[in-house]
Amino acid sequence: MAKNPRILICLALALGLGSSPVIAQQENNALLLAEGKYFSVYADGQADAYSIISKLNFDYLALADSLTKSPSEDPKQILAKTIDGLYLEVSDIIDIHMYGFKGSIRVLSDRQSLSDLIKQAFDRDFKERSLYFFEKNTIFISLADLTLGMLGHEIAHAIISNFFVVPPPPKVQEILCGYVEYSLNKIHGS
Repeated sequence: MAKNPRILICLALALGLGSSPVIAQQENNALLLAEGKYFSVYADGQADAYSIISKLNFDYLALADSLTKSPSEDPKQILAKTIDGLYLEVSDIIDIHMYGFKGSIRVLSDRQSLSDLIKQAFDRDFKERSLYFFEKNTIFISLADLTLGMLGHEIAHAIISNFFVVPPPPKVQEILCGYVEYSLNKIHGS
């Protein structure tokens, strides 16, 4: 049995602890920040499009020829295109392309907020900075700890989990997602 708490929580969530009323209530309280082609981005009251974009420090134009930047774009449009560009880059890194994919990203203010959400929803301790929850096809991530590599790691979990009929074991997923994080950090220096 795996001793890594992240793998244990991910495995427990994937094995059918099911949807939680706490998660559903949290979804209703979240503010929609951006609606992209691949992800809808929601956040609690402290996160906004500017704060997420600045934490990612990512130029979507370098990676997505179909995305264009106009001077009139607001931060929500830039955030949506940034996440779309990152999704496409992660798809290229792991060579799995799902152009009809649609998921959610829920940005919480910090690691403690994420930990509290998991504790309320599943009565489990969780000290990590991010988590992909397959049942809701949602990435939960701490704004305070957010990095491009970390978000890419979780996007890889989403792609892998939705691509395979039977998702690979958690340890295999962690190796693939760790490779994505490493690649993004190497390419973008984050």
